[in-house]
Amino acid sequence: MSIFMLDYKEEVKKLISENYEPADLSSKEFKYSTLKLVRNLKVILPHNAVDEYLVFEALLELGFEPKEEKPLLFYWYFKRK
Repeated sequence: MSIFMLDYKEEVKKLISENYEPADLSSKEFKYSTLKLVRNLKVILPHNAVDEYLVFEALLELGFEPKEEKPLLFYWYFKRK
């Protein structure tokens, strides 16, 4: 019997990178906080599999750069591919 373990960070990266790429302030089409992204992803992925830390790491690995607009409130800029 084999047990299949899903790497949720890789799933988050896949979901984001299929349609979006990093943007800057002038090229952004969407702006989301880390918390808003987590909430959106919890609709698709198991509720306890996604948290702010996982999403933050996944976005950094995809080349996104967080913009801290308020202390510890990070926003991410996206554009469609």
